[in-house]
This record gives sequence, C-alpha cells and structure tokens, in this order.
Amino acid sequence: MLKVISLGNELRGDDSVGLVVLNELRSMELPAPLMLIDAGSDAFIVLEHLMASDPILLIDCARMGRQPGEVIKFKVNDSNIKSFEKSISLHGFSFAEVFKMARQFGSVPDCSIVGIEPKSIEFGQKLSDEVKQNLPSIIKMVIEEAKQYGN
Repeated sequence: MLKVISLGNELRGDDSVGLVVLNELRSMELPAPLMLIDAGSDAFIVLEHLMASDPILLIDCARMGRQPGEVIKFKVNDSNIKSFEKSISLHGFSFAEVFKMARQFGSVPDCSIVGIEPKSIEFGQKLSDEVKQNLPSIIKMVIEEAKQYGN
C-alpha cells in the first residue's frame, strides 16, 4: 500500500499544501487504498516510514527556483539525494539527512516526492492562488502513483 506523507506547517501559507492534499484525498473515493499520514515537520516520523517497506510519496512545498505553484514529481535515490539538502527541511534536519540515516539502517522503500514551489510560507498566510490552482494536478499525480502500487 502506498503511504502518502504530507510535510509542512498548516500555519505557514503554501507550506500547508501537503495537508490540504491529504484532506482532499480523505474526502474522495480512491481507486486504490492509500495510507495518508500528516508528518508536519517531524523528521522522526519520516525516518520511521523510510525504514519500513511500503512505498512512499512525500508531498511538500520546496524552494526549487521555479514559478510559484509549479509542481514536479521525482523519484528519490542515492544519486539525486544531495539535491534535497536545502529544499526540504524537517525541524533542523534536511530530507537528505533523514534519507541517509534510513539508508544506514538498511534498504529504503521506493520513495517519490511531489514538490510544489511556494509563493509564500509566512506565518498567518493562506494557501496562495498559484498553489491552489494546481491542487487538481497534485491529486492526479497521487492517484496515478497509487494505481502503480495497486492493493
């Protein structure tokens, strides 16, 4: 079963996009079962799931130098993990550090990231229009990923 893990802080504008996506998925009839997990910014929740065997799809806003709202999905592996060192932060740990910790304990399951370029991650802001307009494409990416792993 695919684990869909949202990262971010619901009080910080576009940083809440993962949780918004999880809430949308919870309200839908899905073509395949998913485990929906809100990790907030907790590195150890992410580490725990990286040490398990179920495939993972992380959803987070990430500064990638793109246009606000732009969405990119990519596989995480040993050769591209270095590129995540500054874009995804988990309470003082980078996603790359957490991934490397999990690798030290053994194999890591298939892991992909849906990254969304934020417009604003300031406290007290709402989800930007640029990110909102791409919610349907993010949901579609999650559903397509879920279909690949089936039951």
